[in-house]
Amino acid sequence: MPQLLPLSLLNRRPARIRPRLSILRHVLEKLGNPESHAPSILIVGTNGKGSTAALLESLLAAHGLVTGLYTSPHLIRVEERIRIGGVPITNTELESHLTLLDEFPELTFFETLTAAAFCAFRNHDVDVIVLEAGMGGRWDATRVANSSIAGLTNVGTDHQAWLGGTRQRIAQDKATALQAAPHAVLGPGVDADILATLEVAHAISSDELVSLSEVDTKRVAVQHEQFEFQFESPFTGRHQLQNLHLALALAVAAQDAGLVQLDDSAILRGLEATKWPGRLTFHNVLGRQVLLDAGHNLEAAACLASHLAEAERRPNLLFSCLDDKPVEAMAELLCPVVSQIAICPLSDERTMSMDRLESAFPCAEVAHDPLTALELLPDPVVATGSLRLVGALLRHADREIESK
Repeated sequence: MPQLLPLSLLNRRPARIRPRLSILRHVLEKLGNPESHAPSILIVGTNGKGSTAALLESLLAAHGLVTGLYTSPHLIRVEERIRIGGVPITNTELESHLTLLDEFPELTFFETLTAAAFCAFRNHDVDVIVLEAGMGGRWDATRVANSSIAGLTNVGTDHQAWLGGTRQRIAQDKATALQAAPHAVLGPGVDADILATLEVAHAISSDELVSLSEVDTKRVAVQHEQFEFQFESPFTGRHQLQNLHLALALAVAAQDAGLVQLDDSAILRGLEATKWPGRLTFHNVLGRQVLLDAGHNLEAAACLASHLAEAERRPNLLFSCLDDKPVEAMAELLCPVVSQIAICPLSDERTMSMDRLESAFPCAEVAHDPLTALELLPDPVVATGSLRLVGALLRHADREIESK
């Protein structure tokens, strides 16, 4: 089943990318500059942006702030991308903003949704906005907000056709968002070998703002001059600790910028309340317990493989991806840590060809859609490779399973 989109978005191709911001800025000026209504925090990076944004937004909301959260892409409904206080806006509200933006057919799909998000945040009079960059940092539509704080999760090798053929060039693209923000924070996932490439003299590391360490396999310890506590991480996977650390550091930066006064009990409430499905989360899909992970590039596959290697029992793999992913390298990482494999195409014009999927996973069962692929595998099952795949399965999920 394809992802349902409002009629006013259907003619704006999601894959269209424009390497300039002048048109969007001009449109927003005509709309009264809604992007300037509230201060914002921008999160850029290859992986972990959405998890970091969700953690930070929930943390800020727990302090009584009216929060706006803009993320991409969505899993099931496009309204998921625009949230007020953690709740997606209604279809009716989104349609009202999109109707207003129909006056500007020159906007791309992502520019349109970004503009709609800023209009929604102004309408709800939010106190602070948390933005997840779509891709890169130089030309991403979220940059028009002129965020006062920017954070970088990590730099991988995704989207080389647009951002550059090396990690250094990709880092330089993302670094433009940090250079433009008065407060820049580097997450623990930012490797030492690209620090010089970033050329952001005023950037500080997450460790300089707050300390986070593992107590055991589930609990972490947080230390700051203002607070100190231990708690269980709301997300599964060691790689998520880096996102948690950056979210906490960005919260401290927000306090330093005068956006919030942090309280340890509110921090705990916010972190423990964070929900971000499809990131190593278990769900009941048509009566089956399935581990869903939206990892969709080489670095994410490496994190998942590391996590699965520690499992007591090898899971069976349901895999699909889009056609710009290094599927062969991803398969090399995943195949040694799984048992049986099933592959399928996605309901997306950019789906990876079945010929290439079969070549990367030569022993895999082949299905024509995700649900049929799931039926081919015994329990336990992990599904990964694309947010489109996770979204297709989540449409048939009853509820999230709390146990990890």
